[in-house]
Amino acid sequence: MLKDLEPLAASWGTYAFVVLLGLLWGSFANVCIYRWPPSEEFPNGRSVVAPGSHCFACKAPVRWYDNVPLLSWLWLRGKCRSCQAPFSARYLIVEAVTGALFAVAWYVTVELGAMFEPFDQRLLRFAIYAGFSFVMVVISFIDLDHKLILDKVTLPSIVIFYGLGLLLGRSWYQGLVGIAIGYGLPWAVGVVYWVLTEREGLGLGDSKLLALVGALLGTSGVIASLFGGAMLGSVIGVLMLLLRQPAPAKASDEPPASRASALLAVVAVASVVAATVGALSDRVALGIGGSICALVALVVSRRLDPLVEDDAAAEPETEVPPSQVPGRKLAARLLAIVGGAGVVFAVICTLFSWLVGAVAGAVLGLGLLLPALRMHEATIPPIDETELPPEDDAPSLLRTELPFGPFLAMSAMVFLFAEPWIVVNFRLPGG
Repeated sequence: MLKDLEPLAASWGTYAFVVLLGLLWGSFANVCIYRWPPSEEFPNGRSVVAPGSHCFACKAPVRWYDNVPLLSWLWLRGKCRSCQAPFSARYLIVEAVTGALFAVAWYVTVELGAMFEPFDQRLLRFAIYAGFSFVMVVISFIDLDHKLILDKVTLPSIVIFYGLGLLLGRSWYQGLVGIAIGYGLPWAVGVVYWVLTEREGLGLGDSKLLALVGALLGTSGVIASLFGGAMLGSVIGVLMLLLRQPAPAKASDEPPASRASALLAVVAVASVVAATVGALSDRVALGIGGSICALVALVVSRRLDPLVEDDAAAEPETEVPPSQVPGRKLAARLLAIVGGAGVVFAVICTLFSWLVGAVAGAVLGLGLLLPALRMHEATIPPIDETELPPEDDAPSLLRTELPFGPFLAMSAMVFLFAEPWIVVNFRLPGG
């Protein structure tokens, strides 16, 4: 039966059916994006099954002929038929993006894969790739709307796509190592950054998203997503920073810190690009040098960030309790630095298949990061939110209000579709 259908795999009719399937799933993705995030009225989100589709303004049910993906929004010009309330263009974008991703998944798995796998295995691969695309779309747009990556999406998906990866022929340990590195590395970076700067770095939602990527794509997918996401986020973040940069009345009126911040933004982006190229082309010196330059640019930029000085000036002079003595903070920072180095060492050993070094680095890293985190949290006094100074709207390299999840998801999708080409053309560690 399947062999009889194989000659039709590359026909226009088949692609039209695949795109239509993607549009239908894109319509369901819109429901998930709208209903799953928590709100004041629904702290745990809402069901995607009941009630049926309805207008958010007048609560009128959406008729079936007004619920046709893509076409209904265009026909109604993005408005409710009953009350003329405007519907977000996001509904149109999500459906179009999901339909396009399904078409790309079909082309990559079924048409290009004809030389490597039988037709039934290619169909299975398409179903898995299409499902992964659907999950990435839902995660990305929820993160864009709410700056949240929901556990109700990531945690079940990690388990599901780990099992599906086994069906694609990946070994049992590839997915587990991918999950561990995908979650552990961003978590360690976030802890070190928090202890050193008392500011949040990568959130745990990003770590769980990378764990999901690792569950299906292994360590190589995590590395490609992390570096690719950093590069995309840096470029777009710098563009937003430059667009938000206020134009002074005179060139001499521009503060030196502002000019230096813009320059450091360019240096950081160039360094991230250099590190990415080095990682993909197996040029260790370029990768390490680019990473160090990017880190230095971020640290120096933080020193020039006006928010740091404002925070320091806003702190009242109070008696420092024994738990907040400088020595304890210094000890926590030293533990965090050494622990972070241990985690990085474990990741490097994993990439080069040195099991003993990977285990030792992971044990050392976790054994130092957890106490460092507890020691640092014990030095922070309770914060009265009513006495916080107003938020500074000045442009900053570290505060561009961009969620990182969509960049990670985009990079993961690129690796998903281009994995054979990337593996052949680049000496990617962990592949």
